[in-house]
Amino acid sequence: MSSLACCFVWNVRGLNGRARRNVVREFPVKKGQLLNHVRLRLPPGDECVRRGILLGWNNDCWTTSDVHKGRYTISAKLSAPSASTDQWWITVVYGPQLDHEKVEFLDELLHFRDSHPGPWFLCGDFNMIYRAQDKNNGRLDRRCMRRFRAFLNRVNLEELNLVGRRFTWSNERERPTLELLDRMFASMDWFVAFPNHMLKPLSSDCSDLRCYLLLQLKVNTDLKRRFRFESFWTKLPGFDDVVAAAWEPSVTNADPFRVLDHKLRNVAKALRRWSNTKIGSVRLQLAMAREVIQRFDEEQESRTLLP
Repeated sequence: MSSLACCFVWNVRGLNGRARRNVVREFPVKKGQLLNHVRLRLPPGDECVRRGILLGWNNDCWTTSDVHKGRYTISAKLSAPSASTDQWWITVVYGPQLDHEKVEFLDELLHFRDSHPGPWFLCGDFNMIYRAQDKNNGRLDRRCMRRFRAFLNRVNLEELNLVGRRFTWSNERERPTLELLDRMFASMDWFVAFPNHMLKPLSSDCSDLRCYLLLQLKVNTDLKRRFRFESFWTKLPGFDDVVAAAWEPSVTNADPFRVLDHKLRNVAKALRRWSNTKIGSVRLQLAMAREVIQRFDEEQESRTLLP
């Protein structure tokens, strides 16, 4: 059966704020059940702020092996459990800001590619551009642009088309500087393996500087839809009554384990029905709010927005 798998890229800063920490913690559970991950801590940046990269994956959709940690990158080999022969490399980056470190950054990527052939997917915050159209003004570092473009040509990577947005970063000034810093590239054999894909932006409702990037892939899987318990349910009126009513019916002629299994299944079904009828409108309002924010994000690329 064909289903949709997602690759989510977000350069988040300001994790001292509770709201952003909650989004980072809860988003994978809501969008894909993050079951495993690997981290890379990077040296502090110019503002002496700790930085890092988190690469996460859903064990139901992907198996991961051969994890490599560089100074600015994390790489791993991915394959679908139902098709172990279709393996590909993913590299997530956090590009540095200093010129000499950018040279080291590209050399690190080039060295990885030379020693790891096969389909390759490269994504993250590169902190550099390779085209003048990737910035909304003429203040360009053309030497850095040529260096980045030469790297892409040497490793034969093509960029995935971002639908609906020209830029992913803003300095949030009165006359903002906008740049396309967060992006995704892939080798031609990766495009052959995943011809049905779409890269689109999400609203910047929890990020003051960047938009989210969401890549949707069609993969073959035989998974069934799982029940997901939402932690905020417990704070809503009627939750306790639904659980109590679903738990109450007795089960006869069964051992304790089967009784427990039956009751838990009843509770899951009852909560799913209750959520669809009572909470669906809340999720719709949240989706509408994000749509409005995304429209503002798009308008900011063409004109100055007034408060």
